[in-house]
Amino acid sequence: MITSAFKEEYNKLNPKQKEVVDAIEGPVMVVAGPGTGKTTILTLRIANILLKTDTPPSSILALTFTEAGAKAMRVKLRKIIGNRALEVPIHTFHGFAASVIAEFQDHFVHLSKSKQITDIETEQLLRNILNEKKFNKLRPIGDPDFYIAKIIGAISDAKQEDWTPEILKSFAQDEIEKIKNNPDSISTRGKSKGGLKAEALTHIKKAERTILLSDVFKSYEKKKTEEKKIDFDDLIFELLQALRKDELLLQSLQEKFLYILLDEHQDTNDTQNLIVKTIADFFETPNLFVVGDEKQAIYRFQGASIENFLNFQKTWDQMKIISLVDNYRSHQYILDTSFKMIEQNYKEGEHFDLRIKLKSGTKEVANPLDLVIAPNLETEEAYLIKNLQKILKESKDSSIAIIVRKNSEVAKIFSILEANDIPAKAERGANIFSHPVGTLYFSLLDFFRDPGNIEALAQTIVSGLWGLDFAKQTRLIKLIKSGQMSEIEKEIPTLFKIQKKLMDTAPLEFLYLLADLSGFTHMVIRSPIGTEVWRGIISLAEDLTKTGKIENPKILIESLLAYKKSAERRTIKINTGQALSQITIMTAHGSKGLEFDYVFLPYAVEESWIKKNHNSYFVLPKEKKMDDNIRDERRLFYVGLTRAKKHVSISFHNEDNLGKVMTPLRFIDELDQNFIKKTKLEKTNKVNIKRNLTKIEAQQNQEKIEYAKQVLLEKGLSVTALNHFMDCPNKFFYKSILKIPEAPNANSEKGNAMHEAMSNIWQSKNKKIKQIEKTIINTVRQYFKSSLLPLLEKETVLEELIADAPIVALALAEHFKEEGKVSTESWVENYFSYQSSVKNSEKIEIKLHGKLDIIREQENKIFIYDYKTRKSLSLNAIKGETANGDDNYFRQLIFYKILLEESSKFKNKFIEPALIFIKPDSNGRCPIVSLPIENTDTERVKNEITNLIKNVWSGDFLTNICDDKDCQYCGYRKLLT
Repeated sequence: MITSAFKEEYNKLNPKQKEVVDAIEGPVMVVAGPGTGKTTILTLRIANILLKTDTPPSSILALTFTEAGAKAMRVKLRKIIGNRALEVPIHTFHGFAASVIAEFQDHFVHLSKSKQITDIETEQLLRNILNEKKFNKLRPIGDPDFYIAKIIGAISDAKQEDWTPEILKSFAQDEIEKIKNNPDSISTRGKSKGGLKAEALTHIKKAERTILLSDVFKSYEKKKTEEKKIDFDDLIFELLQALRKDELLLQSLQEKFLYILLDEHQDTNDTQNLIVKTIADFFETPNLFVVGDEKQAIYRFQGASIENFLNFQKTWDQMKIISLVDNYRSHQYILDTSFKMIEQNYKEGEHFDLRIKLKSGTKEVANPLDLVIAPNLETEEAYLIKNLQKILKESKDSSIAIIVRKNSEVAKIFSILEANDIPAKAERGANIFSHPVGTLYFSLLDFFRDPGNIEALAQTIVSGLWGLDFAKQTRLIKLIKSGQMSEIEKEIPTLFKIQKKLMDTAPLEFLYLLADLSGFTHMVIRSPIGTEVWRGIISLAEDLTKTGKIENPKILIESLLAYKKSAERRTIKINTGQALSQITIMTAHGSKGLEFDYVFLPYAVEESWIKKNHNSYFVLPKEKKMDDNIRDERRLFYVGLTRAKKHVSISFHNEDNLGKVMTPLRFIDELDQNFIKKTKLEKTNKVNIKRNLTKIEAQQNQEKIEYAKQVLLEKGLSVTALNHFMDCPNKFFYKSILKIPEAPNANSEKGNAMHEAMSNIWQSKNKKIKQIEKTIINTVRQYFKSSLLPLLEKETVLEELIADAPIVALALAEHFKEEGKVSTESWVENYFSYQSSVKNSEKIEIKLHGKLDIIREQENKIFIYDYKTRKSLSLNAIKGETANGDDNYFRQLIFYKILLEESSKFKNKFIEPALIFIKPDSNGRCPIVSLPIENTDTERVKNEITNLIKNVWSGDFLTNICDDKDCQYCGYRKLLT
């Protein structure tokens, strides 16, 4: 019986949509781009099956990618067919697997009484496995938990891609054989001639690590089964294995589900795809209906790929393909502009049937998309504020989306709008370890675990705990540095009180007590977000306590800190803002499936959108390439563009707040420029992007500004401080101005020891290879006698340096024979002047200074040598021109050249700086990289110094934050604003 609701909705469809709804039999694939009414046709098709056949609702299986998608489908279906919609199984893949396991328990006896394994239990299980001697290579000395998170990720990837431990091992073994037998792997030049190239050796090392991974994977699965635990990926993985091995279960499901509908098919991974294919394979021409759009495949990081989308066509060649071309969301300019860009994802003739150009079916007037080019970040944000205010004033009903690439940008824009009284809502993830609130609480725990950890205490003081004003904070920092802890206890008597409570309080109760007495609770309740993070910390503590091994607060603190060290993140979802606001701030991933009248895409720069390639630690059957990454990001930008009904505004800034040049997002040039209106903004006056400061806050800020000025005027500026500033203004303030104490770490101690060794070698007359080796060994041994590193870490570093000593001696023997006058660890300084263009402004003179490892004078040339205790970087990487590059080293050498050029002793001499990498590479080399420095380079660094001075004297450095969402120094600042 055709319901009136069905008839009404059906009559609204266009001919192609009706064809889809009417095609209820056989395999059907629908290519449905954005705004083509995908959810509507899915629900109407389910209704049509129920209306035209005698199929019971429970025999129609609908699978979708998210819980939100499943909910939306069910709500829409219920409007059409009433409560019968509740009988239709509409699931995510995880939900479907769970329902099958629950219904057919006798087929999953081995999973009976199994419980979901927690993150903590997973890590502990892997830690126990890695303690076996054969896995020593996966437990590096100094950081034995280093590979745990990587192993968890690799096992998850394996289950999503249907790779067993045996498949991984076989693949890795084949890779090793392929490399060894490949002539291109053999070096044909230099000392490595005839041997394997470094790249080949690195790949083999990863493959050998993968063989170990496969054994860990096998042990993990076995122990998990023994302990009656299952992980997140197990539900789907177990279902697939059961369908392969259990013919009765497979037949039961095949006979039960007469129709299968699959939404967002482009986002399915191999394991999910195989489940659908296996069930559908019961009939020669199954009633399988898949909907998707390759252009919106944005979940490749979860194993999704276009191959899955195309695979069904190959399996059932009689599959009917219907393309929906009418878009009922966006006007034609938006569709044409975005289509021209997404076409760059394909080679000529590739996937032609999936590249459907959409036709607008809306009555919206087609206006060009805005492309706004701002001179700096502040101007771009001012533009955003102004336009949002205008839309809100003119249209009370319009929906607005601000779509960005990163979660940290969601938080930043929310803060900006909040400061300008613009209501907005946002949902974002927060990592409780790196969020400022979490960082601060874990610093508290660090101190109470070890009262000798004065660095942790200092962090709590500068972050605003204990109710101290800035003057007291500064004084206490100095007392801490001088070791006068008795004075600290006089100023903060609560410390002793809390220490006593450690002995006679229940574990969880102590966490709350610590928060109350330190002032932490008072701080977090100022912000709903802070409260959510605090709740997340307590939730983690409860999980740990449930293990039954937490007997007192000290054990709980140890467990929390151990978990923080081993886990990469523990994320909670935070909803902020006004739920009914017209403005939604979200990431591009979060915008999928939604639509808005106006869409703003700010921060359209490469630095925000294009991810750097991260090193992989294992060799897996599917390796993602950089080109795939670009295609993925292009799809993501396409999704963002196609959320808009009326208008799109894309904006980017040429410089960030620190003067760093930004690169416009490459996809902008790929848009159809015929439908783009470009606007270049003039530099704007400072906008209010922070909350209005109270008089007390303003006074405290002025105090900090004056203190920073005093330090620069009296102590001067080093390149380390400049690098801190370029990394993050708050890092500069806390590390270079306040100079909060920090514990020595292995890398810094290694560097100090080897710098001392290099100095000793240059000062020695005997520079034979054996003597160089002896000098290195004697120097580092002597140095580490007084090092403050923990004993095990100290021994590990010392062992490494001693092992490297003969290799370094041989590699650098010729270097140490170079002639000329040599000065070691030379302190050089001169003054840098800055005169503001403001009338009657003061002239500011700052002393620049630096300690240069080696200065070698030869005739009219000056050679600067700076030693780095790490493996070598390419020239481009040193200049920051590669994905993993870091221009801090280059800036350091430019800074040193500026110092020498302004020195009367070295003026008018040719200066040639070089970096010398004294961690031998796989070929036993310690490369010397000479860096030519042009006038443009020195001018750039001088401008950076000028910018630093301007930021300090104006106080802007206190209001800027960096782009690193996990930055601990910006965390300190956020807690105080």
